[in-house]
Amino acid sequence: MASTMVAVGLTIAAAGFAGHYVLQAMEHMEPQVKQVFQSLSKSAFSGALLPKKGK
Repeated sequence: MASTMVAVGLTIAAAGFAGHYVLQAMEHMEPQVKQVFQSLSKSAFSGALLPKKGK
């Protein structure tokens, strides 16, 4: 029982440290991600909602 509790505690601690580093990495990458989304929205979706011209 005690070894299970130790394993659970270590797993929770490892998940906490991993989450902390992931959040720090995301903060540094945020401007680059925003730039990619802006370039995609301008090029890939331009004119997609315009009605087609009739014959």
